[in-house]
Amino acid sequence: MPEIHFNKKKGSQLKLFTPGPVDVPKRILDEMAKPNDTHRSNPYREMHLLVEEGLKKVLYTSNDCLIFTSSATGIMEACVRNLLKDDEKGLFLSIGAFGDRWHQIGEGNGKNSIKEGVEWGQAIKANLVNDLFEKDNYDVVFVQANETSTGVYNPLEQIVPIMKDHNALVCVDATSSMAGVKVEVDKLGIDVCLASVQKCFTIPPGLAVCSISQAAIDKSKEVKNRGYYFDFLELLKKNKVHETPNTPPIPQIRALAAQLDYILNEEGLKNRFDRHTKLAEFTRKWAAEQGFEMFSEKGYESNTVSTIRNNIGIDIGKMVSTLMERGYKIVNGYGDLKNKTFRIGHMGEITLKELEKMLDVLKDIISEMK
Repeated sequence: MPEIHFNKKKGSQLKLFTPGPVDVPKRILDEMAKPNDTHRSNPYREMHLLVEEGLKKVLYTSNDCLIFTSSATGIMEACVRNLLKDDEKGLFLSIGAFGDRWHQIGEGNGKNSIKEGVEWGQAIKANLVNDLFEKDNYDVVFVQANETSTGVYNPLEQIVPIMKDHNALVCVDATSSMAGVKVEVDKLGIDVCLASVQKCFTIPPGLAVCSISQAAIDKSKEVKNRGYYFDFLELLKKNKVHETPNTPPIPQIRALAAQLDYILNEEGLKNRFDRHTKLAEFTRKWAAEQGFEMFSEKGYESNTVSTIRNNIGIDIGKMVSTLMERGYKIVNGYGDLKNKTFRIGHMGEITLKELEKMLDVLKDIISEMK
């Protein structure tokens, strides 16, 4: 099979249905191509403020919203370094590869990091959280909203209140769901809700964002050795004047400002969430029609990325590469789930018509391979 190589003149010619980075429409790429002022200018501050205000609406919060020049993993590390004292205990609730990563970050920073979880494909339930807090006390809890590797969405509305009842700070990684699935930060009392922009926000990678509560800000003041680049207090100090401590990727921020305006004032948040729900439901229905099973637990399936079990024993690598030859890209399973599952991303600006067209092509490929 012919390999696909770097296209110096035209860029990628594939239509991405991946869990991120996602397919970026021309209107967003055009925003990034516009000239920019410096990051210490009034035009930049005005743009930064627009992003802050937009993020607050997307997250249903009055908390400060911060901009990071990194992937979401950077904020995951910031949460560990800024919120967990050396003599405190952090609870890392893992349901997949990225929950495991957060625990590795905790251990890598020398923190007392306890990992608890369930079998991959399952969700964290209220009874598990209750049991864990009955047995021990935890100062900070770290949990995924949407686990990108397994296609599972944790029931935040059921589990976060339990954590808050035990006076724990709660950090939520919403990387592959923010701006695609509704999360009410203030209603739930989430202390840090984080994401990067190359998924549901539909911006090229290089930028991450989060909301941060006053309780988390106060806690960070008590923590020593917060580091430098991801110090919440330094970021907050500059955020008060609508700047970042260091030079950010201004084109991505310009694109995010435009995209937030589009999400809030053109598509509308409810319509956006509803569209992601319909895309997910259509994908799950298609999978069943092909004889596949969902890897994710029934009732806890993600609305932004479907992880599908390879229960019919198809050659996933060949399926993915054949689909690329026909102009579309999905991905194999993540890590230990490679060849056991495959993943279809249906997030960002993907329409139902576009999804149907890709899945029709994929259906033909599967039929040929059978």
